Amino acid sequence: MTIVTSSCPAGTLAVMQKCLLKAILGGLFSMSVGVLAESRYQPLQYADMNALSMHFGGPWASAPAVLGRGQWQWQLSSDIGNTVQLEGSAETSEQLLIDAETQRHMAIFEYGLGGDWNILLAVPYVRHSGGSLDGFIDDFHSALGFPSGPRAQRSADDFTISYRRDGALLVDIDQPQCGLGDVSLALTRDFSSAWEDPLSVGLRLKFPTGEADDLTGSGTYDAALWASTSHALFGDVSHYLSLATVVVEGRGGLLADMRNSAYGAATYGWAWRYSDLLEFKLQVDTRSAIYNHSRMRALGHSTAASIGGTLHLPRGYKLDIAVVEDIDVGTSPDVVFQLVLRHRWQAR
Repeated sequence: MTIVTSSCPAGTLAVMQKCLLKAILGGLFSMSVGVLAESRYQPLQYADMNALSMHFGGPWASAPAVLGRGQWQWQLSSDIGNTVQLEGSAETSEQLLIDAETQRHMAIFEYGLGGDWNILLAVPYVRHSGGSLDGFIDDFHSALGFPSGPRAQRSADDFTISYRRDGALLVDIDQPQCGLGDVSLALTRDFSSAWEDPLSVGLRLKFPTGEADDLTGSGTYDAALWASTSHALFGDVSHYLSLATVVVEGRGGLLADMRNSAYGAATYGWAWRYSDLLEFKLQVDTRSAIYNHSRMRALGHSTAASIGGTLHLPRGYKLDIAVVEDIDVGTSPDVVFQLVLRHRWQAR
């Protein structure tokens, strides 16, 4: 698969970022005074941002509680991941280079069906490019004394995603790509009660609306089944656990000949409600390998840690801010910046 032309107009990203910024600012400036406390643990919305694995159907961490009947929640999120991963050499059977800034801007609409069920629609927009964060990340690593790794071998804001296996060039992209990602539909069921900890299960179906050739989608139908729960530890500190299994379509799509038919994922997090306004969060997300028979770390299992928190704003608005680091180096992007704005309201 060889991509030599760009499918992403230069002005598209600017329009998406302006729309997201307007939505966030509009929500904040329309609020009245007062704070609405949230009774259930809301995990950070971690999602895989590796350009070669991000579209294969994994569920996002979500709150254990579902919406009440007739209640809506909308959510706008923006994830920006930057990485330089260089593995293999001319003497090995595999060579991988990911020098890219990947962005995913997503709108999520959720509706309470009643009877402790709710339905969720997620519509992502994806962009891969050289980006503009390389210089900032280099300075940050230098200031903290972190090694520069393969970044030292690449020029700032370069862009290449390529993978060669047994002499065959399977992925080769060096021009910016963007477009609609893979749309998904999920159904969740809440099993919580006044005498038990919050517990929910969910089923998510993902459809190949993106394009595997430009890495805005996987080219596969996928299904994820998960269960999540949370529990108060002490005082204002609580924790969260989610376990999931994902089944990936066996035929067609990205790197089909080396994909596993299923993989597992888990999320564990802590939250400290410091005040009515501010909640601090720390979270670890891990998954098993999507691809098999590969020595490339970026194509194997993944483990990342998110640190950030939630601002509980007036009129039911919530704003999540987080930074994600690859604590298992090389298995996920070097760094991901995340911003999520969400709001619930009761239908009249």
